Amino acid sequence: MTSHEVYGGRPWSDVLSSTSLLHTLGDLSDDTLDGRRVLVTADIDVARRQTSNETHFKIARLAETVECLLRRNAAVLVLGAQGGTSVRVLEPGNTQGMEWHRKALARALPDGRAVTRFDRLADLASADLAPGTVALLPNLAELSREDAGSPSGEHALDEAPLPTMLRGHFDVFVLDDFRSTVRALPSNVGLAAHKPCAVGLGLQGDLESLARLLARSRALRADGLRSRVCFIGSSRPEDVTVAHSLLTADVFDRIALGPMPSLTVYRDMGYALGAGPTADLESLVQTHRAVLAPSAVPGLASDHYDRLVLPTDFMVANRAGRGKARRVTPEGLGDLAEDDRIMSIGPETLKSFAEETRRAGLIFHFGMMSSGQRPFVAYTEAVIRTNLESTAEVYMAGDHILEIAHDIGLVSALRGRSTGAQTASSLLSGVQVPGLAPFRKIGADLEPGEGGRSGDSDGASPRPE
Repeated sequence: MTSHEVYGGRPWSDVLSSTSLLHTLGDLSDDTLDGRRVLVTADIDVARRQTSNETHFKIARLAETVECLLRRNAAVLVLGAQGGTSVRVLEPGNTQGMEWHRKALARALPDGRAVTRFDRLADLASADLAPGTVALLPNLAELSREDAGSPSGEHALDEAPLPTMLRGHFDVFVLDDFRSTVRALPSNVGLAAHKPCAVGLGLQGDLESLARLLARSRALRADGLRSRVCFIGSSRPEDVTVAHSLLTADVFDRIALGPMPSLTVYRDMGYALGAGPTADLESLVQTHRAVLAPSAVPGLASDHYDRLVLPTDFMVANRAGRGKARRVTPEGLGDLAEDDRIMSIGPETLKSFAEETRRAGLIFHFGMMSSGQRPFVAYTEAVIRTNLESTAEVYMAGDHILEIAHDIGLVSALRGRSTGAQTASSLLSGVQVPGLAPFRKIGADLEPGEGGRSGDSDGASPRPE
């Protein structure tokens, strides 16, 4: 089983550091950027709907950072990044690869700005990149698997494959991938070492969105008139520990759990689980490298059973999601066979979730309440639509549900969003984000456990020139 990282917690009111403590693009001088090559790591792995859309919210998010750098006469190199690996696989010549991303980014930039791409890193070494150039770097995935834990010492940062390959090709580093900040990845920390560095506008916006969410939660807690509800649809069973942490810290009054976290609770309550659900839970625990909430251990949800909103029914189909779907209640979970898979919450659960929404003044939602295939994805769409058409202030985190909000035309109803569901829920739970340590201004307090060499002996990042 994959080991989990557990960090010490802090009171929820102190969890989110002000972005004023981080180097932002505004802190980089014109001389630092003028005519320089700027490497931007970006979260631009675009999921299932990309071929039917000309653009995508992740591309638009990246474009804001790229535009800012272009206005200051930089040459911009874009490296697609995702979570626990250095770079997302973006295969050249594939409709789900670099060529689609190149065209989509060009469309998102003003004035018909050309975007080029490199299919080989060797081509970058000899390229004369004039100021104003925008280029996608080649597929560098698999070069720097970083699942072994946080880096430590000069070896981890200076000899990690990705920093070693790229260090001589850029002058300034900009981190615009919110999801990767949940860990001190050698790719991020190593690329930031010895270079002027800053966080991008997208990442800054993610942090500011969560800060607004917490501020609104405090205000609603003070007046006590409307509830604060969190919808957790994540497939990670361990997110029941996130629910426990958020309730203990009084960030939310109620938490509605999607299928997989709720199965963990039902099992703790003594309900039998059949072969299919049991296999799913075991598989997900092994394949998700979770960052657990502070002091979280299995079974702690029992402290807050009265504040959890559990599904009262589920939709079940065979392993491939085909065949006739049927509805089961928690009492019937023990009868599910090995080929049975829970595909979504059920219709009665939709009604109970909608009632929670009706009473809410604040909603935070991350993760799917169903599989991503039809007809089951309609249950996730229904939850999102009900929330966004309500009078509550709604915040969302995560790729798939943000795509759905865009597709159903209701994204303008959001008060805030962030691209990393796991990172956002970890931050709200009091888990630190060690990947931001290299971007802190000198003298800014590091949170416990946020160490890691970033260019200065005290762990602070180099000052922007």
